[in-house]
Amino acid sequence: MIERLMNLDRRIIFLFVFAGVAVPLLMDFSFPIKPTDNVRAVYQQIEHVAAQKDGKVLISFSYGGGAAAELQPMARALLRHLFAREVEIVAISLWPDAVGLAQAALKGMADEAGRKYGTDYALMGFKPGNSVVILGMGQDFRGTFPTDNFGASTDTLAVTANVQSLADFDFVIDLAAGESIDHFWIPYGQERFKFPLAGGCTAVMAPDLFPFIQSGQLIGMIGGLAGAAEYETLIGHADKATSGMRPQSVTHIIIIAFIVLANVTFFLSRRRSANTTSHQDLA
Repeated sequence: MIERLMNLDRRIIFLFVFAGVAVPLLMDFSFPIKPTDNVRAVYQQIEHVAAQKDGKVLISFSYGGGAAAELQPMARALLRHLFAREVEIVAISLWPDAVGLAQAALKGMADEAGRKYGTDYALMGFKPGNSVVILGMGQDFRGTFPTDNFGASTDTLAVTANVQSLADFDFVIDLAAGESIDHFWIPYGQERFKFPLAGGCTAVMAPDLFPFIQSGQLIGMIGGLAGAAEYETLIGHADKATSGMRPQSVTHIIIIAFIVLANVTFFLSRRRSANTTSHQDLA
């Protein structure tokens, strides 16, 4: 038995992993999701903004299709919360391929909540330059974005008519698949203009951002699909992130089970080998 486990065909492992992904997609169940303090801090900041009159949030979309599986559900959850709490939203993009993703998320959530473009939200589109764009918005928002993504003047949109700089936003959130949070938004935005900043990022990026939470430069962070699922839990609306955690969680359990099985088999094999050697020495 031990020999068979030691020489287990790797295709059996692949089959279990495939089943771990496929079966949960076909079934409706969920694991308990407990929001972490970093995710809860983002939620609480939005609640704080919503309690103010004419609260306004800037969301920066800094990701492309490769990270959409993690960040698009996060964007939907944040937008659903903001629209439900009647917070005005201005969206920009620091990545050219993020504009379509931002437009899809904004329109989908706005239609669901009955919000209107120009009055409740606006998409300013893509502007190249990263740190230059952030510095420009800090000094002159309408000069940096004189028109929105569709060519309408920033002055004619109710949601941006009174925006002069980043100081006019109650909260800024950067959804990032790259280095925009720590390389651009923190040094050229938050440190210079002192606005509340939070980040949403892929799971692999999250550990690099914890020092900025400890320093107070980030008030919170949503990390990966798990973070997005935590946010869906906080707003009480399970969506793509919660359903996406089912196959991810089951697959992780399967992988852990095989790791445990492999280690147990290895130590049993060593013990058996040692016993065999001891018997041969006695003989």
